[in-house]
This record gives sequence, C-alpha cells and structure tokens, in this order.
Amino acid sequence: MKHKITLSIIALTLLLAPARSAQNLDGTTSSQVVRRELVKMGEENQKRRQEMMDLLSRLPRSNREKAEKKLQQAVERQNALDSQNRQRLDEIVKEYGWPKTSVFGNEASGVAFLIVQHAELEYQKKYFPLIKEAAARNEARPSDLALLEDSILVGEGKKQIYGTQARLNRTTQRMELYPIQDEENVDARRAAVGLAPLAHYLKEAFGIDYIPPKKD
Repeated sequence: MKHKITLSIIALTLLLAPARSAQNLDGTTSSQVVRRELVKMGEENQKRRQEMMDLLSRLPRSNREKAEKKLQQAVERQNALDSQNRQRLDEIVKEYGWPKTSVFGNEASGVAFLIVQHAELEYQKKYFPLIKEAAARNEARPSDLALLEDSILVGEGKKQIYGTQARLNRTTQRMELYPIQDEENVDARRAAVGLAPLAHYLKEAFGIDYIPPKKD
C-alpha cells in the first residue's frame, strides 16, 4: 500500500528514540503513518463493498448470467482485500496493540474494528478480548463491541444481546431479526452502549417494522 511501512523500520525507529514517539524525516510519527494507512484501507474497503451492493441490486434487472459473473468477480476481489487487511491488522496489533482512539483517532480505530467485524468467527473471537479491554478504557466504541458480541453469538448459533444482527428469510424474502436474549429489555442495553432504540435502527438499516414484545 502507498503508506505501508514494515515492522522492522518501526522497531528501529522506536529503538533510536525510546523517550518519544517515533518520527519520520517529514516529521510524522509512525502512529500517524499507520493511522493514515488504516483510513485508506477503510476507504478502499467501503468502495469495494459498495460495488458489490450495486451489482447485487441490479441482478434482477439485467442479463443475469453476465451480472452474476461480475458479482462473483467482485466478491473474489473483496475476499482478497479482506484477507490482505486482516494480515496487515495482525501486524499493526503485534506492534502497537489494539489501535486506540487516543493514538490513532476514531476513524482509524473504527476501520480496525470493521476489519474484525467482517471476518470469520474465529478471527472475531481472537480480537474480542482486546476490543473489550479497549472499550473499558474508552479507547474503543462500546457500540462497536456490542456489534461484535452479537455477531459472535449469532455465529455460534446463540441468541444475540443487542439486536444488531438480521438475516434474509428465504421464504418471505424479507429481512428479519435473529433471536434476542431478554428482548423486553433490549433497548435499555442498547442505550447503555450508545445504540439507538431497536425499532429506529431496524427501520433505518433493514426496513423492518419492529413491534417490541409486551412486558409481563
């Protein structure tokens, strides 16, 4: 990548200046370089995912065979990019620990979270403790932690906690919620981590008209 730096260069710079943040010749610190890299990774990731969504939305209205081929190619490019991003995130975490908001900023830290959120279950579980610890220290968004926790629970076939995960019902072709633990009190849990009420979130994100269960 354009801003990519090797771990050996970072380590050498830190060794030469142990009392302060490592600086490059242009005055930028190594953490600033990585912050920019993470932001760039996020922009590219968003671009590729939007490309897939656009292709998917056009499937019913175009030459299906040709459209499906383009979609498959987009998925393969996205999978390769996701793999590359996970590898780079592993390197960054090995060098710096989980990217803290106080060091890398909210945007770059959020990109790191999304790389984990879009990964397979075992990769999510690998980083969950680090993100949980960062959130406890106000170095990661509690709402991100909630999203990841729900994703892991759903991946394990369990009920989610915050109601962030939905799925397509193959029979009705409508989006629906995965089951929620203690659904009557879900909005209180969502508010505690900075998430909007469930009915608002589901309408905005998935077009679901949510009716909360009645409390006993």
